[in-house]
Order: sequence, then structure tokens, then C-alpha cells
Amino acid sequence: MSRSIRTIFLSATAALVMSSASMASDNYGHDVGMKLGSGLSNLAMGWVEFPKNMINTTNETNVIFGLSGGFLKGGLHTLGRIASGLVDVITFPLPTQPITKPTFVWQDFGVETQYGPVFQLKD
Repeated sequence: MSRSIRTIFLSATAALVMSSASMASDNYGHDVGMKLGSGLSNLAMGWVEFPKNMINTTNETNVIFGLSGGFLKGGLHTLGRIASGLVDVITFPLPTQPITKPTFVWQDFGVETQYGPVFQLKD
């Protein structure tokens, strides 16, 4: 019994020491708050990728392809944005760079959504 308690204590101590390095940043609260906020917004507003991609594809090509191809492209970006939002919500205590660019779906509405490295720590 005491061996398992010692293992739990050592594991918790190691986790605390390793996480204190990431919390040493002056902006830790802001960084994790932004990550949680962007994750929740991506989960809730990921569907906005449908009209966004339909509009952008229509502006780049024509109405027929914009509505059909933009709808398909929007569906893929919706899944990507929801998945990245889920990852951000689950891992929000780790201050990492945003996965999606632009961070929020309503930023730079004319720019196509891109996805970057998943666990790249902030500098």
C-alpha cells in the first residue's frame, strides 16, 4: 500500500515540476484563457466554415462551383475546426500555439483556414 502511495506522490511531484516551467510565463493566464476561448468558439462556431467557404469559392470561381465545391470544402474545414477545438479544450492548461489559422472563424473571413502544428509551445 505504501509503495503505491509513494508512486502516486512521485508522479504528482514530477508533473508539478514539469508543469511549473510552462506556468512560469508572465502571460500564462492569458494564454490558457485564449486557448480555452478559441477551443470553445471552434466547437460552437465551426459550422460557419460552410458559408465562409461557399462565399470564398464563389468569389474565386463561379456560383455553381462555389455552392457545390464550397459546401464540400466547408464541411471538411468544419470537421477540422471542431476537432482542433476539441483538442484545445482538452489541452488548454498547456500554453501552445493555436492549431487553426486564423484562430477564430470570423477573423480574416476571406482567408482559407489552415492548420499548423498541434503541440507547438509558445515562446
